[in-house]
Amino acid sequence: MTCQECVSELATGSLRDLTPDSDVMRHCATCPDCGPLATLLREREYNAALILNSLPPMSNPLAVAETAALVAKRSRVGKVVVFLTGAALVATIWISLFVTRIGRDMITGDRPNRAIITETFTLSCLSPQQAGDIINPYLRSRGSKYYVSISGLSAITVHGTPDELTKSRRLIRQFENDPQAACRHLPFEKVEEVLKRFRGPPDPSAAPVLAPSTDVAPPAKK
Repeated sequence: MTCQECVSELATGSLRDLTPDSDVMRHCATCPDCGPLATLLREREYNAALILNSLPPMSNPLAVAETAALVAKRSRVGKVVVFLTGAALVATIWISLFVTRIGRDMITGDRPNRAIITETFTLSCLSPQQAGDIINPYLRSRGSKYYVSISGLSAITVHGTPDELTKSRRLIRQFENDPQAACRHLPFEKVEEVLKRFRGPPDPSAAPVLAPSTDVAPPAKK
């Protein structure tokens, strides 16, 4: 073995891994240049081993293992929490889209009209209370309501969006123009209609039916 090969082996390996009968050790035993170099390297390795052995351990291996397990557990729990939070956020967004008016407008593509206007409708058949009962289910926007006159005027004032006012106007006209509406018949006309429906027309030759007398005869004296 040449000196160059010996130095290459000493630079890349450790003297503790070399046996006495190895080529490197036999060469160092006879070479005046490589022998002192091998001795110096052996002393350096010995001193380094003493220094490393004298250092206290950085941490307990059991503590390191427990810490690693705890960190892994927290990581798994964190992933679950993040997943549940994301799922709850998605569910909240979908619920808001289907429940709120803004969400429905976004889904259907309708442009929300938030303008609130006021209009008074004149009534010819319905009473203001009846008209209010008809249009009340359709006044759903914020601030929408109706007013009934307390002085007896046949009118109703509606406060709402243009769509709600259009719907209210159509409903009121529909009931106002209905010829079968109850407000277009007097009470005695309704009674005659019911009698004709169940008994037929009255017989003109029939004797009138007298109402029973309300006078009560006094009891006879004994």
